[in-house]
Amino acid sequence: MKKLSCILTVAIMTMTGCNTKNLDEKTAVELIIKEYRYPRVLDYDIYRSDPQHARKVRQSGLEEKGLVTVLRTQKLKDIGAPLIHFTDAAKPYFLLTSEDDKKSNIQKVKIADEEFGTIIDIKIWNFGKMAIVGYSTVRNNTIFGSLLRKGSSTIKQHKAHFLLTQNGWQIMKKSDADLLILQ
Repeated sequence: MKKLSCILTVAIMTMTGCNTKNLDEKTAVELIIKEYRYPRVLDYDIYRSDPQHARKVRQSGLEEKGLVTVLRTQKLKDIGAPLIHFTDAAKPYFLLTSEDDKKSNIQKVKIADEEFGTIIDIKIWNFGKMAIVGYSTVRNNTIFGSLLRKGSSTIKQHKAHFLLTQNGWQIMKKSDADLLILQ
């Protein structure tokens, strides 16, 4: 019995002593997904009465795809009325739009889903109490993704700043991380 308690004590001390507080990839992934709420929906505001937005929507090819109709001309009495009208095919991409936006002829649409990609690197510093994690996200565009800039990448790189606290690793806001670095 005495040997069993000695063995358990040694085992517990060994496990506790071997438990480093380095930020591992699994913990970083879990915290990043939780903090930044991946996967997430990316939205875009379409200003239906704006001639520049009408031109952009026309150039994006959404009219040819049957999602919108765009008025080419507008009479003086119709200024402020919508130039862009959505078809039934566009409705699955509509997002919740506030009443104020609706009154201003603004419609939110889903342009993409952004998902967590991979951890690129983990840099530990400040004697193991801070870390900067580079990671990537992948953007899966919807048909309204054509409104984004041409050549915009579907893979984006980000950085997350971590701090080791008594409760374990936590993600810091960028401004807090900058303050700690300056000290």
